Amino acid sequence: MATEEPDDDTLFDLIGAVGAGINASKDEGLPLDVRELAADLAGNTADRLAQFKKTT
Repeated sequence: MATEEPDDDTLFDLIGAVGAGINASKDEGLPLDVRELAADLAGNTADRLAQFKKTT
C-alpha cells in the first residue's frame, strides 16, 4: 500500500478547505455574513493552493 507524502496531505487539505468554503458560501440556511466569510476563506485558500502547486 502506498504511503502518502506530506505534500499530498497538504494538497488534499487545501482542496477540501476550498470545497468546504464553497459549499458553505452557497448554503442559504446560513446568515449572509457567514456565507460571505466562507466565500472569502475559499478564495484565500484557493490562492494558497495555487501557490502550493507552484512550489511543489
